[in-house]
Amino acid sequence: MNTNNSTEDYLRTILSLQNSKGCVRAIDVATDMGVTKPTVSVTMKRLRELQMIYIDPKGHICLTENGRSLAEEVSKKHMLINKVLIGLGVSPKTAAQEARLIERAIGEETFERLEEFYEREFS
Repeated sequence: MNTNNSTEDYLRTILSLQNSKGCVRAIDVATDMGVTKPTVSVTMKRLRELQMIYIDPKGHICLTENGRSLAEEVSKKHMLINKVLIGLGVSPKTAAQEARLIERAIGEETFERLEEFYEREFS
């Protein structure tokens, strides 16, 4: 499925909030991402149309199987790049910011080589 960076950011945020809080509300996503609730509402509509999320009867945002799969993939890429940068001596704050930029720029082959490098050098 072809997704954009914003979609991936929202899915990763929803996954992170689900893992830490259990239930996710639109206001939680807005607060975490530093955006307005109306912006979140528009994006949630798009994510529902893409069948990445559903809203339960209590109004909680839930990832579908496809949404969770993509969110986990994006999170895995982000976490590995973040760890590599920190392992190279980059400050945690800078590593977190730049991992987001790098994850968007590299393809699957580069990510796979980066995983191999990390296992070899840092494990």
